[in-house]
Amino acid sequence: MVRPQLRHARDTQPGANAVSHFLARQTTYRHRYLAMGTTITVTVVSNRRSRREVDRVMAEVQQDMIAFGRDAWAWGPGALSAFNQKLLAGRTAAVPPVLKDLFAKAWAIREACRGRFEPRVAALVRLWGFDDPARLRSVPPQADDIETLIEALHAAPEYDGGASYGPAPNVAWDFGAIGKGFIVDQMLDLLARAGFPDATIDAGGHVGARGYRDGRPWRVGIRDPFDGGEQEYVLASVQPGERSVVTHGDEQRAFEHQGRRYSHLLDPLSGWPAEGLRSLTVIHADGAMADAAGAALFVAGPQHWPALAHQLGLDRVLALTSDGEAQLTPMLAAELSWKREMKIRVVG
Repeated sequence: MVRPQLRHARDTQPGANAVSHFLARQTTYRHRYLAMGTTITVTVVSNRRSRREVDRVMAEVQQDMIAFGRDAWAWGPGALSAFNQKLLAGRTAAVPPVLKDLFAKAWAIREACRGRFEPRVAALVRLWGFDDPARLRSVPPQADDIETLIEALHAAPEYDGGASYGPAPNVAWDFGAIGKGFIVDQMLDLLARAGFPDATIDAGGHVGARGYRDGRPWRVGIRDPFDGGEQEYVLASVQPGERSVVTHGDEQRAFEHQGRRYSHLLDPLSGWPAEGLRSLTVIHADGAMADAAGAALFVAGPQHWPALAHQLGLDRVLALTSDGEAQLTPMLAAELSWKREMKIRVVG
């Protein structure tokens, strides 16, 4: 049961609001709650004095994100799970109307990434036990079982954007690598329409930023995947402007077997976990694109992600290799502020 708490950080201070273009005393409001398996932090800066209005909008964002997390969960009690159960039973399933835009977005990015991002991997993710921390495996699944699901993907029909999909036995959809980026953008738009254009939403490695704080762009930290402690440390920071900062890393859900590390970031072309990178960050105006493309670049690995990023038009990417090298695009190299020394290579 989710027990949200509304926390207001009333850091009132004078500042120039770049949206309203006049000097005003601003208040920072923060609201934290659980959704989509992580802690969500919504932060808005406003010179409005009505705390009731802020509370109302924050509550609406919370309600919508919790509902999205339920409906977009591959194996939960919501719309996508019901859709997947029909597919796995060998039947054609109606695309949930509440998720139709996400289906279309995910498929378009899948095509652009040439299958390195694949929204139909739910059965494969579940086979590996990465769908639920309580089911995390200690040994890899059998190679034959992996191959069975890869063959099912190859045999499955493409999504044509219609109202239904299937039949596709042994295939199920998963929005774990795009959903947070998608819904964060939606909720930032909601806040802007409600009169709060200066805001950030942190959804556990997926940060969307809009507007300003005290007349300056928001600054977002990128976590350090090489620190093994329970506390997260910032490796670098950036001012993304009106963009999302999305990081995929192998430290969140992984296990080791016979000296080899297996992470939850699966290569949908082989069915096995991607190797070679510890984390990869994409900064882009489209949060869903940053999320899904980031997963695809992680799968592409240290040798091939630059070419894929160029193909996709992504000019702000940071990849951290397993041996500790930081690879990044020239645009991001000029914007990033490092918190500690790193071996850096600018690519592209």
